[in-house]
Amino acid sequence: AAISDGLKTNNSLQEIDMSYNEITSEGARYISEAIQSNTSLHTLDLRHYPNDRLSINMTVLSAVHHNHTLQTLILPDVRDEYDKRQVTSEVDKINNERTRQGISTLTCYWW
Repeated sequence: AAISDGLKTNNSLQEIDMSYNEITSEGARYISEAIQSNTSLHTLDLRHYPNDRLSINMTVLSAVHHNHTLQTLILPDVRDEYDKRQVTSEVDKINNERTRQGISTLTCYWW
């Protein structure tokens, strides 16, 4: 929750690497709440989480719909093909929305 509060109010942080922090689905919700209101973050790295990968990815991606400054997102890899299609579909929706609004598209990597 402390990181979430910091991300909500920090106006200068442009990149954050939270990889290998064993984030939970609950932690992903806190990060998602924060990035919805953050206007300076350009890169968010959430790679290498052992559990709940699809849940974490979808929670964070739902928040990215409301954040127009995030340009690079590195997510934990999902191994199941159906899950990959869900995540890819959500990224496509975000980028279609951003293109219509004239906003830089999101580059998304799975690691």
